[in-house]
Amino acid sequence: MRGTLFTVQKALPLLNPGASVILAGSTAATSGTAAFGVYAASKAAIRSFARTWAVELAGRGIRVNAIVPGPIDTEGLRGLAPDAASADGLVPQLGSALPLGRPGRPEEVAGAVLFLASGQSSFVTGSELFVDGGDEQQ
Repeated sequence: MRGTLFTVQKALPLLNPGASVILAGSTAATSGTAAFGVYAASKAAIRSFARTWAVELAGRGIRVNAIVPGPIDTEGLRGLAPDAASADGLVPQLGSALPLGRPGRPEEVAGAVLFLASGQSSFVTGSELFVDGGDEQQ
């Protein structure tokens, strides 16, 4: 959370009107998961930053949103498993619990980020874009 705060503070003088700030959220901010309390709280703070900064920076023409990925097949997610064999089972298991029935791919998150960074989202600010396979709908 501090890294996000300090990065945005340092970047603000460099941002032009029409800029888009995209923060990295997580579904952990809204769901209770054992052993993830501090992580979840930090992501809830990111959610709050997005909403607050959207209001504070609107006068400068800067939009602020959060991207909220669910289980995405990355090294980070695989790193939650104790070993490689367990990771090969963990990722599909997490994905199978989603309405779409599979984990996400990094390029699917990248496409959503690209949308938030583009002019196509010019009327979107203070929002969370969930790229979670429908997880938050359960």
